[in-house]
Amino acid sequence: MAATIIDVANLCGYSKATISRAYASPERVSPKTREKIYAAAKALNYTPNAIARAMVTKQTENIAFIIHEKQYPVILNPFYSPILEAILQEGIKRGYSLFISTDHDVRLPNGEIYLKKHMDGVILAGQTDSQTIMSYRKQNIPMVLLNNRIDLDDLLCITADNFGGAVQAVEHLYQRGHRRIGLLAGRFSPQIYTARYNGYISVLKKHGLAEDLRFVQDIEPTVEAAEQYISSILHLEDRPTAVFCTNDTIAIGAIKAVIRAGLRVPQDLAVVGFDDSEISRVIEPELTTVQIDKQLMGKLAACKLFDSINGKNLEETWIETPTSLIVRGSA
Repeated sequence: MAATIIDVANLCGYSKATISRAYASPERVSPKTREKIYAAAKALNYTPNAIARAMVTKQTENIAFIIHEKQYPVILNPFYSPILEAILQEGIKRGYSLFISTDHDVRLPNGEIYLKKHMDGVILAGQTDSQTIMSYRKQNIPMVLLNNRIDLDDLLCITADNFGGAVQAVEHLYQRGHRRIGLLAGRFSPQIYTARYNGYISVLKKHGLAEDLRFVQDIEPTVEAAEQYISSILHLEDRPTAVFCTNDTIAIGAIKAVIRAGLRVPQDLAVVGFDDSEISRVIEPELTTVQIDKQLMGKLAACKLFDSINGKNLEETWIETPTSLIVRGSA
């Protein structure tokens, strides 16, 4: 028969209330007392009942990572998988379980979202809208918006420096002698799309280059879509000599199109990506790309969410993590 809290009390000499407090609010119990209680529990192989603990603390010790269904499964997503790992590790440090779901799976038939009593907090990643945010807020669920920005009071948003990263990428191509620079922009959240597009445009304007709308395309962020578009323009005499792709997956598609046409990267078309995902080092030539510190983004999202769960007021509403250009063989 499994050990009970009474068995632990008999062994260590403390009351059931003190033992419960040692697990539910350890900061309220002296280190010496906690040490004796935990030692007794370990000797008896006692594990506190999660349901009972939740009733005392009003917390489930669960958090959710919710992502747009188009970007699921997360563990196979080259951008989100390292972010997810960082969140998981921060949760483990605090004894929290992490649940992963899509925005579609948490919706009721009437379109409302229901998580209350199941989760202490939510990290909402990628594409979403104000209406969805308000659905969580109606349930008073602490929330952090990751890799997106929506201007709402008291909503903490964590993004990369998308504008600055795009500027670095396009400026690098200009400094390498390119004057016809195309853009392949993935259909991401409006905030990401706009920031990376504006970074591209700002460099063109800085150097007096005209935007050629034939070579500025918004596409689905897939290898296939990028390969199809680049293949369609390679025969043009005035085609771009370089292309800035707003994620690495698009850039890989562009490189494949060039190679399959019997041309060379970067001699016939230079390619720059964005994200510095694992695939950027698998392709040959290796991909020049904008690096995002995805582990930092995940850690920040988790730490800020736990601060909110614990009642700490968040002073900032937008944290922008730095980006840097990694120069490799494709540009």
